[in-house]
Amino acid sequence: MKRFLTITAALMLLVFTLAFAAEKPPAAAPLPPRVPEMSAAGKVMEISDTVLRIERTLKGKVETMEFYLEKPFLNIKVGEQIRVNYREKEGRNVLLRVAPAKKTAVQNTGKEAPKETKPVVTKEAPKTKAY
Repeated sequence: MKRFLTITAALMLLVFTLAFAAEKPPAAAPLPPRVPEMSAAGKVMEISDTVLRIERTLKGKVETMEFYLEKPFLNIKVGEQIRVNYREKEGRNVLLRVAPAKKTAVQNTGKEAPKETKPVVTKEAPKTKAY
């Protein structure tokens, strides 16, 4: 019996040693940092096959932004109000998408202006006879 327990303990020690000595799978490569997508809105000042310049007003200051195009955008004209989505790549603003800007200068509250009011006519109570 003593011999059996010794052999069993030795086999368990051997099995656990082999399990811990097995190669571990390599760790997954760390993901590159995510580059956020930014947006801006403004008026088109200049457009070419490689560069788009817009002028925008931010906190009362006029600012000109320059974007590099990976593909030409044919539907943009100088003077249009547009909204652009872009990413910074190698220190340059690379344009991703262009859309017409929504006009937000006049906000509609959803309430209509009151129409002319008609004077309220009150009817007199009917007179009853006193007995």
